[in-house]
Amino acid sequence: MAVSLIIFLFWGCAEKKPITVKEFYAENIADFIKKMQIYDSLEGVLNLQYETKNSVLNGDASLRISKNELLLRVYYMGFPAGEIYEENGEVSSNLLIEKDRLKQLAIGIRKGFIWWNGNFTVSEDSENFFLKDGERIIILKKDGFMPLKQTLTVDNQTILIIYNEYKKIQTEDGTTLNMPSSISVYYKNRTLKIKIEKIKIKNA
Repeated sequence: MAVSLIIFLFWGCAEKKPITVKEFYAENIADFIKKMQIYDSLEGVLNLQYETKNSVLNGDASLRISKNELLLRVYYMGFPAGEIYEENGEVSSNLLIEKDRLKQLAIGIRKGFIWWNGNFTVSEDSENFFLKDGERIIILKKDGFMPLKQTLTVDNQTILIIYNEYKKIQTEDGTTLNMPSSISVYYKNRTLKIKIEKIKIKNA
């Protein structure tokens, strides 16, 4: 899509600063959560597929997320199609989606991307860790602390998030993380499938 090219060119023209690359290391799950929580914002270029009962829509998007805020700008055939802005659960948008569905979608995207942000209690079985924050539960594979899925509730509606296609990415401080590049958000007979084309993860 044209917008992806435009955004890639913009990022590519930014001034490059030398970065010392380092692998992410955590001694245990508590250390992992503590170290991940320094990364409190991100920017991304995405490919989207939005599915409802009667239709499938495709497009590109630019995404910006901070701890309690989200801005998603959507493009179709390279042209602006609308945006969603969410801050602490308050949502505004010019997209033709019902307001309650927009809230579920926006919070699902924000918590789906920055999934490590929360006050967790941790349990485990032989293969996975279970991170619980209120009604929100995240399942991490013990091997590499990889997120597998997440469930959360927004306005009594359950949202399911599935993670796939893990790739190494580099954070703003030069740390290499193994992160999912495919995220699917399921809610109220709707599905948003996200392919991450490019992403920057930033620390506080």
